[in-house]
Parts: sequence; structure tokens; C-alpha cells
Amino acid sequence: MGKENDNVLEASVGMAVVDALPVLCFSASMILIGQVYQSAVFMVGAVLCVLAGVGKVLWKLILAIAHKDVPIFFRQFRFLMPAGFVLMIVSLVINRPSLSALWKNISSFPCNILFLIALAGFVVMGALGAKLDSSSKKANWIEQLVNLAAELCILFAVVIIWYGSDYYHADAAQYLQSTDTVQVTEISDGLFFDGSGTDTALIFYPGAKVEYTAYAPIMELAENGVDCFLLEMPYNMAIFGMNRADEILSVYAYESWYISGHSLGGAMAASYAAGHTEELDGVVLLAAYATESLDDLPALAIYGSEDGVLSMEKLETGRQYAEDYTEICIDGGNHAGFGCYGAQDGDGTAGITQEEQWAQTVETILDWMNGRNDGT
Repeated sequence: MGKENDNVLEASVGMAVVDALPVLCFSASMILIGQVYQSAVFMVGAVLCVLAGVGKVLWKLILAIAHKDVPIFFRQFRFLMPAGFVLMIVSLVINRPSLSALWKNISSFPCNILFLIALAGFVVMGALGAKLDSSSKKANWIEQLVNLAAELCILFAVVIIWYGSDYYHADAAQYLQSTDTVQVTEISDGLFFDGSGTDTALIFYPGAKVEYTAYAPIMELAENGVDCFLLEMPYNMAIFGMNRADEILSVYAYESWYISGHSLGGAMAASYAAGHTEELDGVVLLAAYATESLDDLPALAIYGSEDGVLSMEKLETGRQYAEDYTEICIDGGNHAGFGCYGAQDGDGTAGITQEEQWAQTVETILDWMNGRNDGT
């Protein structure tokens, strides 16, 4: 089994368990990332890293329980862990789209903060390992607690990435093409639909876990003088990108600004509007509601009669947050009908086509905007 070691007396079952927790966190993180990026090479690397961690935990358990040192369980860590990380990195480099998507997820809020905290934790752990006595129980406890905190940050970030990766995909390619009257161009956080208008623009936030391009059909507003900014959200959830309208408002110059969104995207658009009432001229909520006061900022709420997702109770509560409030129900419309991403879980069956719901939505928005411009 191996010879007894003076350091054995410093080992404990508690320490081994604490050492196992980061391994469990890491294993869970790798499984979730593997599901997102679906690379066999990545998974092989992840398995090697997990085995390295498990081997080290077994080494500490044997030290604690049997008071025996089995060096191979410790030494393997120096080889398996680096080999595993190399394979994972190679898999991402080979599959460039995965590498690009990974970086996009890592660099977006809040995962960028969580990964930075984890990185700082690993640096601290390395510094502690170099300065503290490796045979000291106290030093090992400190090192492993820092490691656990870092791994928990990584796991939390990976859960966000994993959750956001399971989303409704758009089927709106034909609406993303430039025409003679509307130029569609990419911007840093989405798409710009530049029509013939020069005075009025609308910023749009997509619904939760819906690919942002699914709302391109609604951007037909640009055909009628309202330029549109269709924004992509981190992890397909506007809750993580509520302030993305800031850059649009600071870069582009229009006389009238409106902000809109669908479902959770609409709620986040309303929350943003509540803090920027002086910069905006109105809010358009598609199957959504406000959750805080909009003061005297005009609000238009549109929903479908067959919506099975929208909470009508919350819609009613949201009315009190706008002094100037207009509500329109599209007969036969449903929740998913505001976008082009297929059926949505829990939604009602639409009594009209998507095309009809889009057309009625665009017409309602334009009539409301024109009515405001006419002073009616």
C-alpha cells in the first residue's frame, strides 16, 4: 500500500471531503459544457481532468482513513490534469464556432465577473501553495476552501451558459435580407434595420430563451419610417442585457426614441424605460407588462387573445405603472405569434396565422405612434 508518512497525521476525512467538493463542481461544469459544445475530444479531456481530481481525493481519503501514502494517486494529478486541459483547448481550437461561442459566453455579464473571481481564486491558491507549508492541515484547509469558492463560481457561470443554450431557434432568414427600401446591417449587439425614416427609431429586446432574429418580421416597421435596432441578449435572456440600449442611444441620433420587447424582453425594456423616461418617447410591450413606474411615459401593450404564457393578473397589475396606457388585444393571436420560432411550451393555439399577427402588430404600433405624433 505504501509507506507511512509524517504528513499522514495532518490528513483528515473532513479535509478529503472538502477536497472532493471542488471535484464534484468541476465534474458538473464539464458535463454541462460538454452538452453545450458536443465535442468528443472535449469530453475525453474533461474525463481525464475528473479522473485526476478523483485520484487526488482518493489519495487524501486513504491518508486520512488508513494512514497510508499511495503516491501514484497523487502523482497522476501532475499528468492527467494538464493532458485533460490540453485536449479541451485543442477541441475548441479545432471547432472554431465553439471557441467563438465559448468566448462570447465567457466575456458577457455576469459570467465574465464569475470567471474573473474564479481566476483570482486560482491565483490566490497558487500563491498559497508556494508560501504555505504543504504538510500543514491549516494550509490545506485554506487552499481547498479557496479552490471550492473558485469552482462554485465556475459552476454558477456554466449553469447560466447551459441554461441559455437551450433556446427557441429562429426561422426568419427571409426577413433578415436587405431590400430596396430597408438596409439590414450587423451592429455590435444585434441588427440595424435602416429604412427611409430619419426621425424615429425603435429598440427591441427579444423574449427569454428565444433567438433574437426570430423578431425580424416585426422589424417591418422600418418599411414604414421607423428604423429598428433588434438586439441580441447574453445567454438569450434580456435580464442580463437590460442596459444594452445605452450604446444605441449614445451612438445614433433620432428625434423620437421608442423601446419595445416581447415577454421577458418587454419587461426588461419597461424596466429600462423607467430609468430613462427623459430619453424615450414611449414603450411598446408585446405580451409583456411593466413592473415599475413609467411616470408619464406613454405605453402600448399588445397581446393575443389565445396567449397561454402571459400572466393576465400581472398584465392587469402592470397597468397601474403607466399614466398614459393603451392596451390592444389581437383576436386569435398567441404568445409565440409575435416572433418566428415555432410553438412555445404552454402557449395557446393561435386562431390566426403568424403573418396576420405580425401585420396587426406592426399596424397597431404605427397607428399608436402616428396618433401620438398627431397629438391625439
